[in-house]
Amino acid sequence: MRTSTITVRLPLKVLHEIERLSEVTKLRPSVLCAYVLQDKLRDWVHEYVENIAKELGDKY
Repeated sequence: MRTSTITVRLPLKVLHEIERLSEVTKLRPSVLCAYVLQDKLRDWVHEYVENIAKELGDKY
């Protein structure tokens, strides 16, 4: 699988939690984040779009 790099800004609290959980899971922080993104991305976007559609539907 090909990979690429992105840069994201995270609050320090989140960064510390990622570091802690990466130690627990014995995964590099970048790998842990990649797994979480892969797992949650579609669900989050679907929910986000539904919420926007509901809000716009009420206004129009």
